[in-house]
Amino acid sequence: MIDETSNIDKSRLIIPQLAGFYRGVAPLSYALIRIVIALVLLPDGFDKMFLGGVERIATGNIAKLGLPLPYVWSWAVGGLEFFGGILLGFGLFTRPVAVACTVMLAVIAFGIAAPRGLLWTSNGFEVALLLGLA
Repeated sequence: MIDETSNIDKSRLIIPQLAGFYRGVAPLSYALIRIVIALVLLPDGFDKMFLGGVERIATGNIAKLGLPLPYVWSWAVGGLEFFGGILLGFGLFTRPVAVACTVMLAVIAFGIAAPRGLLWTSNGFEVALLLGLA
């Protein structure tokens, strides 16, 4: 594990007295980010894999993108969201899963949600972009 907290510059902290706290919880930050992203991906993946969401996205979003074999792509997206979310949550194969999720979320953000705008209230691309960057 990379220790990024050994050389904390206390003059740059808003509350310098919390440097010890920051040093203690910083190694947990990567695990927290992984778990939160897994918890965001899992319900959508569960819906797609087990509750009929694959047909919905295949006939809707993926067909509109013009990709060949929309059902194959929709099963791949559902599997990535469900099983990839589980793997991210447990910290297994995090780099390959993270790369695949980043590509998937970039396609969702710029290919599917971008025409609807930025804000999540209009089903825009801000949430997909944020998850992809995280």
